Amino acid sequence: MKDIIIESLISSEKVAILEDNKLSDIYIEDNKKNKKVSNIYRGIVKKVLPGIEACFVDIGFDRLAYLQLKKEDNIKTGQEIMVQVNKEEVGNKGAKLNLEISLSGRYIVYIPSNDRITMSNKITDEKERFRLKKLAKSIIKDNIGIIIRTEAVGCSLEDLKEDIENLKSQYEVILKEFKLGIGPKLLYKSLDFASKYIKDYISEDVGKIVTNDEKKYNELKELLKSIDKKYVDKIILEKNKDVFDIYNVNSQIQKCLNKKVWLNSGGYLIIEETEALTVIDVNTGKNTGNIKLRDTIYKTNLEAAIEIARQIKIRDISGIIIVDFIDMEKESQKRELIKVLEAELNKDKRKSQVLGMTRLGLVEIARRRDKDSIYNYYLDDCNLCNGDSTIISTKAIIDNIEKETMRIKEHTSYKNITIEINNKIYEDISKNFKDTIASISEKYSMNLELKGLPEINIEKMNIIYNS
Repeated sequence: MKDIIIESLISSEKVAILEDNKLSDIYIEDNKKNKKVSNIYRGIVKKVLPGIEACFVDIGFDRLAYLQLKKEDNIKTGQEIMVQVNKEEVGNKGAKLNLEISLSGRYIVYIPSNDRITMSNKITDEKERFRLKKLAKSIIKDNIGIIIRTEAVGCSLEDLKEDIENLKSQYEVILKEFKLGIGPKLLYKSLDFASKYIKDYISEDVGKIVTNDEKKYNELKELLKSIDKKYVDKIILEKNKDVFDIYNVNSQIQKCLNKKVWLNSGGYLIIEETEALTVIDVNTGKNTGNIKLRDTIYKTNLEAAIEIARQIKIRDISGIIIVDFIDMEKESQKRELIKVLEAELNKDKRKSQVLGMTRLGLVEIARRRDKDSIYNYYLDDCNLCNGDSTIISTKAIIDNIEKETMRIKEHTSYKNITIEINNKIYEDISKNFKDTIASISEKYSMNLELKGLPEINIEKMNIIYNS
């Protein structure tokens, strides 16, 4: 049984997936970044560059967005156009846009500007591919394009039809919005990650969905009603509570930030991330065993393979990963170990490739990079040790400040508190996150004051209650 725990805070929204109460995946959205990919805008063309077949478009951002054109595109300066964001603004570069609008449903992606029916490459069963394409062709009467998503495997004619009709209606609303008024305008905002995950993966296998935010609770309630009313009962509101603490997520995240990971058998993993690659070392540790050493090594390696796949997924480790298994003599055991590792990694949505094992017990894994690992959110390089070690990040400390504030709000009647933190962290917050602290104060109706002291450990904070 799977549980989905959503922690909504001022600076972040996190989605933890628990399988039998064990953390199997975590996703983090940094609210400060205010993601705009997949949003649809009405824009004004400000400058056309015929030489490179491109133009710059005002969609209401600080910088003009960039749109690559095709020869057949007849775009002129001053023209109003509907565009979708493909890539976020980076540094001094504006966002990248696309003229081909697409809307993602539960089973399909709807593309009103073309007439092709295509399918996810992850659907490999030829019979299922044929069945789904046949169903789609029987539904689609207009010249519209769709991409059949991996989630469509096993779905019925009614499921596909409802998904297509919903997306067509959604697009009609966007067209109406485009025609109303003048100037740059947001026409459609893409779902945040929590809503998108639930839309894609809600099923009978989900036991409960927990959120600590009333607005998010109401949003998800409406979303679940639109999918199937029977799922509404699965959602639980724990308003302004530390849901990651209640459901034991915090402690599991902390374990995933440690380099050493203990196995149930007494063995352990050492996980070292570098810029170029990640190295995972497998050790027997306390698991000396009462049986033959060869069997002990084999069993430790098998347990390690399962845990390695889990850690790669939770930590979102990508790029080149080198695993140093304990050396084994039998070729049959080596083959079986690789088989187990591949099977566990195949449970992950992100594609991984496992290469064979060398005589030294080394295995190379290549995993596609999609987003930053959880290290990037929870940890920073230590300035005092030239980046050779890590410390808790300012973002993680701000989350902890909000959690302390919500506890004080729930369990006491104090309205004025002072939180003493390390000087370095205080300086960073004062410079870059002043608005975030003000928003926390407003959210919980508390007068929150921060004070920096050099003698406080960077991971600690002192709470002073003021009358």
